[in-house]
Amino acid sequence: MAPALFLALTYYFGWNSIHGKSGLESQAAQRQQLQAAQTQQAAVHQTMLMWQTKVADLSAQSIQPDMLDEEAREVLNLANPSDLVIDLPPQKSSD
Repeated sequence: MAPALFLALTYYFGWNSIHGKSGLESQAAQRQQLQAAQTQQAAVHQTMLMWQTKVADLSAQSIQPDMLDEEAREVLNLANPSDLVIDLPPQKSSD
């Protein structure tokens, strides 16, 4: 009788140590979930840093308004009405 009880208890604890709520299989699943959550957190953190950089670049402290105006006029090929524009003759090629 005692050996059967001992074997039953050993089986019960052995099964629970592998398949139970806190068993090895459960721990492996939790590690996978943790790894997936950490990967997702790293991706979200990178996205957050990217947006923080973009927002910081738009603040008045990081952009000099005259430099922004100059760059915008150059890209759009426009001039400020108060600018003095001098047309230069085309340069001759040295062929």
